[in-house]
Amino acid sequence: MKKIFYSTFVFTTLLFSCSDYLDSPNEDFTNNPESEGISPAQKLAGAQLNLLNNEVINYNVYGNRMTYAYGLNSGFTSSDAAYNFNFNSDTYTVGTWDNAYLYMDNLQDIIDTEAQFPEYLNHVAIAKVLKAQGMEKIVSLYGDAPYSEAFKSKEGITKPVFDDDKQIIMDLFDLLDEARQNISDASSDASILVPGGEDIVFNGDMAKWTQYANTLELRLLLRLSDTSDSDLVTLRTNRFATLTNDFITEDVTFNPGFTGATAAQSNPMFRVYGTNVAQTAWTQSNRANAAGDFIAQVINGTLNTPTLVTTGVVDPRRARMFTTISGTVQGAVQGTETTIAKSRLAGYVHGYVNSGLGDQYENGTERDAYVMLASESYFLQAEAAQRGYISGDAQTLFNQAITESFAFYSAGFGGTVGLYAPLNAASYIAAIDSKVGLGWTATPDKINCIITQKWLALSQWTGIEPYFDFMRTGYPAVPLPSGVTQTSRPNRLIYPSSEYSSNSANTPSVSVSDLFTVNSKTPVYLQ
Repeated sequence: MKKIFYSTFVFTTLLFSCSDYLDSPNEDFTNNPESEGISPAQKLAGAQLNLLNNEVINYNVYGNRMTYAYGLNSGFTSSDAAYNFNFNSDTYTVGTWDNAYLYMDNLQDIIDTEAQFPEYLNHVAIAKVLKAQGMEKIVSLYGDAPYSEAFKSKEGITKPVFDDDKQIIMDLFDLLDEARQNISDASSDASILVPGGEDIVFNGDMAKWTQYANTLELRLLLRLSDTSDSDLVTLRTNRFATLTNDFITEDVTFNPGFTGATAAQSNPMFRVYGTNVAQTAWTQSNRANAAGDFIAQVINGTLNTPTLVTTGVVDPRRARMFTTISGTVQGAVQGTETTIAKSRLAGYVHGYVNSGLGDQYENGTERDAYVMLASESYFLQAEAAQRGYISGDAQTLFNQAITESFAFYSAGFGGTVGLYAPLNAASYIAAIDSKVGLGWTATPDKINCIITQKWLALSQWTGIEPYFDFMRTGYPAVPLPSGVTQTSRPNRLIYPSSEYSSNSANTPSVSVSDLFTVNSKTPVYLQ
């Protein structure tokens, strides 16, 4: 965590412009001697870019592996804990903890200037929304975590206490309230600046930031759908009673001016899964990651289990999710190495597509990256309506969510706009209606089909969200990797070894056994 372990990171000179910041994505504002005088407008693009890139790259891949959307390509071996469940204090922690705290601290640096730069209240509001987004992932994966003292090295706190995750969750709702109030206050004060291009998400459209804050609150409230904690149940009830029914209706993207001049300046999905800058080779991650056997069976229409039946229904999105081999998606069984050719991530995912209408390298490197898909917003609303938390027809919202996913996979990007034939969502919705776990009518537990279809829509793009859904609902019923001795997937991650070495007095002791049982160390929303 940046505020505690300065030796973990190498800091460079602060670059002010949005495009220049691409060259220095790990910048830490606090450690720059000129930080005190830097306005929120000069910090915002970099802070947004860092947090969101980290989510696309690190949280996304972990979620995709843990929900069996990904497997290991033939010809590769791996000691990845997602495939063998040999978790330890260094498993996935760089992206999900160290980087996350570093980048939230950049957002905190903006928040801390609220009194110094009152004309930048909108910028502060944006930082609060994204800080809430970052922290909700921390508490969902780890439970108790530093929060109240996490961002106070200026005050001399370098070994922060670990706050109860229940309290952090409550505080995050307050943070979202503060952000929305800031936006409301700013709207009636002409002296407060409206962000422009330094807001790489909504380009200063503060009404959309309010919608996004509402949608994040909906996501966080649904995290609490199965909690038995009486205080959180009361909180959930009270918050739903006041939540404004004004949510995101379009894909939320970010783009500070991505370019393929260097790998670091590229769209994050292309950086990880595309080609090198010279276009002479695919990246290691492109070659190593393949479709998981479970998702392959689902989208090929060959799965038949008690809670999920897809037989006879081929998902029209499959060739845009993964490459096909002899007309089908060939998946990898997690935990098993074979020489059989596997389907890799399709061009629609990494973006390296030769459409004849634009340079394929530019198509991938300059493409927008995704913060939240519109389909997620509608799936969240469908689940909330089905549980009776909000008004609205759950089936209509469910169908709208699927329709949004099909529209997403039909849209194209760069030179590929118009290349992809539109996918017919209505035909698919009719075809799945008689399939348990896939369609509405045939599924007794509607949460099952909502979460399963959400997993299909979000896999590859925001893959951590389906994993959080799986941990609280058990849907879809993802099989375990071959050869593991555990009987369930982990409920959390172990704190990083850096925490145990540098903040040992405050860091809770978590063992491997704590990951696979429900106990006091399990995140509270799963208890």
